[in-house]
Order: sequence, then structure tokens, then C-alpha cells
Amino acid sequence: MLTAVVTTACLLAAYCTWNYASKLKSVNYLPGMRPPLSALSIFGALMPTSWWNPGLNWSWEWRKTNYFNYKHEVISMVPLIGQPAYYTCSLPVMKQLLKEESKLGLIKHPEMTSAVSIWGQNLLTANGDVWKRHRRIVGPAFTNKTYDLVWRQAAALYEDMVRAAKWENEQMVTVRNINQYTRSVRQIALMIISRCGFGLLMPWKDPNTETAEEEMSFSTALEWVSATTIPWRLVLPRWSYRLPIRWLRNMEHAWSSLAVHMNMFIETKAQELAGIIDGDDHVQRGDIFTRLVTAMDSSGKTGLEKQEVIGNTFALMFAGHETTANVLAATLGFLAIHQDEQEKAYQEISAAIPADRGLGAEDVAKLTHTLACFHESARMFPAGNMLPRDFIDDVTVNVTSPTPGTIVFPKGSRIIIDMVAIHHNPETFPDPDVWRPSRWYGVSEHDLTMFGAGPRVCVGRKFTQVEAACFLAHFLRDWKLDVELCNGETREQHEERVMGITKLTGIAFGVGPVDLKLIARK
Repeated sequence: MLTAVVTTACLLAAYCTWNYASKLKSVNYLPGMRPPLSALSIFGALMPTSWWNPGLNWSWEWRKTNYFNYKHEVISMVPLIGQPAYYTCSLPVMKQLLKEESKLGLIKHPEMTSAVSIWGQNLLTANGDVWKRHRRIVGPAFTNKTYDLVWRQAAALYEDMVRAAKWENEQMVTVRNINQYTRSVRQIALMIISRCGFGLLMPWKDPNTETAEEEMSFSTALEWVSATTIPWRLVLPRWSYRLPIRWLRNMEHAWSSLAVHMNMFIETKAQELAGIIDGDDHVQRGDIFTRLVTAMDSSGKTGLEKQEVIGNTFALMFAGHETTANVLAATLGFLAIHQDEQEKAYQEISAAIPADRGLGAEDVAKLTHTLACFHESARMFPAGNMLPRDFIDDVTVNVTSPTPGTIVFPKGSRIIIDMVAIHHNPETFPDPDVWRPSRWYGVSEHDLTMFGAGPRVCVGRKFTQVEAACFLAHFLRDWKLDVELCNGETREQHEERVMGITKLTGIAFGVGPVDLKLIARK
């Protein structure tokens, strides 16, 4: 018996040694991290970042010393348990890969996009010709007409927020956690994409006013889904939702409610289109949702299955509002700390307001500093913090460190484009932990790398910029932002304490809770 146990243990040890050696060989013995668990595995992601476990947040928490103090553009992570992967902190490497990703044979592997594809294939998860088909349908919805609508709706929703919060006659307001759903930038971002992208005119409603007897609203269901996709919905078996645990029952109710809402939206839109559309004229002028639903009646390069319509509806609304809201919350937090930068933005906004009318979408170009504040916050906290790609062919890229040369990524391997490390790399962004909006003065749209690069750059980039410019212009026009310092705390210490905390909201990376003190300007 003892002999059998020893033999089994020896065989297991030999297998583990061989398996780990094979993993090291698969990344060509490139230096890097050797943790027990992959940062991308369920168990590795569930545990917090620590000296022995990278976790989901290692890139942020170790950002000052990552990549051998940024002396290596590409490293490997070879876990004892889990798949090995390459990671890069290099903007040039990112551009080499993403600007030609279809030609190079890069794909988004389904296991890396399951949180977004859980409702169906969509623009964010598809590859190759399937992605081109989705892009061909969705892309034309982003027009100047759409951006004009975004500005009008953002302005109206700002006023709705002020009225709902009863701020009209207040001289000073303290806001706790501006990035929560209720009465916050997150609710505004959700309602803007809902109204402008999908034609869903949801009223401004505090989710806390809903009763248990009411059907769960779309916004509340989406909030639950956002909070529970990673990791719970991906790992819990379906039978677990029948357990007598209220939280699990509520989660199942939220997911079921969201499915009901999305199917109802599609059926309503399909009936509407069947009654009013003649030919393709309306489609060319339609919003995202109109184009998606119309595509169900088409085939080939312009057609979508119903599940793909649901998938795109969820992905664009889910990702679209979370990413914008996280960056807006960070922007407000930084402006409250950096009074000089806030004053520049306020003076710019005041000078841009025409004498005969309010600000409009056509005035966005005048808000150079205000948008630079938003872009710098997006650099500090890139909402899409990790961009995974798998290689279906061998790919060679040029690197300059640790020594000039090339790296060959073998077929079947995986690389994670580390957006946090790229945008905190001191070789590209000097003093990366300093919030400095002037970095973005005069920078072209194509160099706003927080939105990605190449043909798969964020399709809603301009949409987000107009939304952010409008919200910030109205907010800073009416309110001076400040922070509540702890006893003896400096602004620098406050920034380190508050703006140094990050979290994942759904799939979007961003700053933790941000409290603000608002002082009325009038």
C-alpha cells in the first residue's frame, strides 16, 4: 500500500514537473511571474492581490514596479495551475498588434469574452468576418445627428438629476459615492445610451423607490446583472439559484427580468418598424437599436440572428454606460482635488457659452481643457484594463527593451495587452501617477489610446466624448467641486487615499468610491 502511494506521488510530481516545464517552453522561457494560480482563472480572480497571488488587480497595485520596473516590454506569466500568457506594457507593441490584428491572425478567445457574450455573440466578442458583419450594422448609427441628440439628452438628464436630488436651492451639497447607480453619473450614463442608442425613454427614477411587489425595472435589473456577472453568474451552477438563499433568488430574478425586458424591447421595435418603415431610408438614419432589429429581417452581410441582437443590446448598453461612468467619476474626483485644473475648466466653459444660447454639441471643440481632464482620467483608469488576444499564427513584433530585437509569439499562445501598465509606463507617460490634463493638448483622436487602437478601437469613442463634455460643462458651470479632508490630511494624501483605490464594476475598471462637496456658483 505504501509503495503504491509513493509511486503515485512520484508519478504525479513527475507529471507536474513535466507540465510546468512545457509551459515555460511554450513562452520561450521569457522572464516574468511564476504564481501558483493564473490571474485569469476563476480561483485566481476570486482571491485578492497579494504577494503570492496576482489576482485581478495586480497591474494596478504593482503598477510602480511592474515589468521589472518597466525594463521589459513583454513578460510571461506561467502559473502552476492555469494557462500561461504573455503580457505587454508597451504602447508600440500594442499598436503593432492591434493595428493589423486581422492580418496577423489575432482573435478574442470565447473563454476570455464570456462575461460579455453571455447573452449572445456581439460586436465586442466576435472575430473575423462575423465581427465585420456586426460592425457594418452598428457603425453607421454613430453620426453627427446622434451626437447632437447625446448632447441634448445629457443636458436634460443633468437637470433631471439636480431636480431629483433637490439641489436647486442648495448652496452646499455633500455627495457620497458619486459613482453609485442612484442619482449619479452611472445612472446618467445608462440613461444616455438607453435614450440615444436604443430609443428607450426611461424616466429618472430612484431605484430605492421600487417595492418588492413591482416588476424589477430595466435599470435595476441591469445594475444587478452588472454586479453579479463576474464571477458569480459565470461560475455558479443553475441549480444553485433554487436554493433558499435570498441573494441568489434576487440575482436569478434580475437576470430573468433583464431577459424579459430585452425581448420586449425587440418585439416592440420590430412591430413599430413593420408599421412605419418603407425601404432602407429609415435604416440609414436609425439609432443603434433600429439597425440591430432591422437586421433580423436581413441575411448575409447585413443580417443578425435574434440572439445576436440581444447580445449586442446587452454588450453596448452594459459596457457603454459602465466605462463612461467610471471615467466621469474619476474626472470629478480629480477636479475636486486639483483646484487649479478645475478653475481652468470653469473659465473655459464660461468663455465657450454663447451669449444668445446655451452650449451645444457644436461647442465641444472649444472645451479643450475640459476634455483633456476626461482623457487624463481615462489614462489613469482605463476602463478596459486588459485586452486579451490569442494568436492563430506565429507573430513577430519588434521590441526595444530589455534589448532591441524581436519576440515571436507562437501559434496558440495568448497575450494580454495591459492597458493599466501601458498608460502608467514612465517611458511613454513621464510621471505617470501625476494627473496632468495638459498631456492631451493637441493629441489626435487616433492617439487617444485609452480607447484602443486599430480597426477595433472603441466604436463609441465620440459618443462618450460628447456625453462627457456636456455633463462636465453643465456640472462645472453650476458647482465648484471640493473634497472633505480628514483631520490633518493634505490634498496629496487625500488623492493617494481615495484615488488609489480601484475596482471592477461589471467588466469596467475604475476608481473606487468618490465623495464630493459641491458649492453652488450662483
